[in-house]
Order: sequence, then C-alpha cells, then structure tokens
Amino acid sequence: MVNLLATLGRTVGGPVETFENLSNGNYISDFPPHKVKVDELIALTTSETEETFFIMKAVLMCCLNFTKVRAVRLDIDDVSTPQDFVLVREKVKGLLRPGDYLDFSGGRKAISSAAVLGAREVGAHLVTSIIGEDEYDRVKGRMVQIRDRALAVYRPEQCLGYLCDLYTTKARTIVFF
Repeated sequence: MVNLLATLGRTVGGPVETFENLSNGNYISDFPPHKVKVDELIALTTSETEETFFIMKAVLMCCLNFTKVRAVRLDIDDVSTPQDFVLVREKVKGLLRPGDYLDFSGGRKAISSAAVLGAREVGAHLVTSIIGEDEYDRVKGRMVQIRDRALAVYRPEQCLGYLCDLYTTKARTIVFF
C-alpha cells in the first residue's frame, strides 16, 4: 500500500500530474521507472487551499477515476516561526511510511521544505512535477473560468469534460531517492 502526500497550492497543478505520471510509470528517476499503484492521495492543505482541494478531488474523480483522496489541514497558512516548521515536519512524519511518496510541487516553499525533511526522515520518496510556464498559465486561466462549476462536482454523475482542462498531460515528473 503506497500513499502519495502532496503539498497543495492555489491550483491543482502538480499533484494531479504527479499522480497520473506515477500511476503510468511516466517519470524520470535514477532507478528504472515502474507503474506505482497509489492507494491514497493525501493533500496537505491550509485555509488558503481548501477550495483547491475540492477542485483537485473532482479532477481526480472525473478525469482519472480515482476517489481515494483526503485532506489533512494544517492550522497555519505558512511557516512563520521555527515551531511552524517543526509542526509541518512532524505532521508529515506521521502521515508517511517508508516507500510512500511526497509530492512537494505545490504550495508555499517553506511548507514544502519542512515536508521534504519530514519525508526523508521516514524514508519516503520525493517527487515533483514540472509544468511549463505557458501550460501552467493556461491551466490557471481555465481554473479561474470554471472554478465555481468545479466546486459543485461531488459525484461521478456530475462530471463534465471541462474539468480535465484543469490539469496537463505535458508535465515532467521527477522522482528523487
């Protein structure tokens, strides 16, 4: 059983692409790529990223037929003290096991940094997806256009094809360690 924990920003860019590329064995690494069966995607969220979580959940359900997704909310919006850094690192250590994956593509740099240290302490793989600037701008613009409609999707029968515009198949995923 492998989990993917993802730091989340204000767009779904990163975690969805990482999930798809890991699942398909489509990534760059120092070891031979293989298809990774992700059992659960856990999003590390803040008050600023709650909406993004629900949109990401809809995209995963509608476009990639994956529904085992949950959020773990941090009580901070950013790391602003050494105690905040420790809080994030310890939260991550409690959520990951050796062999799990941490996607640090999204969110605040300081939160991602603390998450990376926690993940390495437990022996998890580090992964990121890189999205070109033009493609990122396209996805971000589309998110602004359909945000409200995407937030209203909770069940598969509500899915519409436009949700799949909220991620890209052009991302490059890299697995470290």
